[in-house]
Amino acid sequence: MHASAFAYEGSGCLVLGNSGSGKSTVLAEAVLHGAWMIADDQVLLHAQNGALMAQAPAAIAGVLELRGLGLIRHPIIPIHPIHLVLELADESTERLPEMKTKSYCGIAVPFAVITAPPTVSIASLLLYLKAVHEKRTLPTDWHPVG
Repeated sequence: MHASAFAYEGSGCLVLGNSGSGKSTVLAEAVLHGAWMIADDQVLLHAQNGALMAQAPAAIAGVLELRGLGLIRHPIIPIHPIHLVLELADESTERLPEMKTKSYCGIAVPFAVITAPPTVSIASLLLYLKAVHEKRTLPTDWHPVG
């Protein structure tokens, strides 16, 4: 699959988008904030024990593209479960969209469309990813009681 993937504090994120949409930029910023790279540009997916697993193809494992700068080698997690799938969009997205799911390899995974970098906040993304994994997200119609 044409995508990038990273892991953050046990949570895995798959980033989809057209060529040049910012997948590697999101990955690089996530890594800078403490995430671990799984794969850049291409990701192999498979189901394992009810989880969607991601890993890099052997030919590009550990290679990260830094747009405008070049390719670097970077440590990876060889295989990791995915808990959230993001698709990068050119246009502005809803502020608090309803959470959707998409199935990959027969596994339903939370799915969201976000605005492509640089307007996406990686700090917000990492916090949200952890909350999705820990099932701490709130419905969009949530209001405080009282």
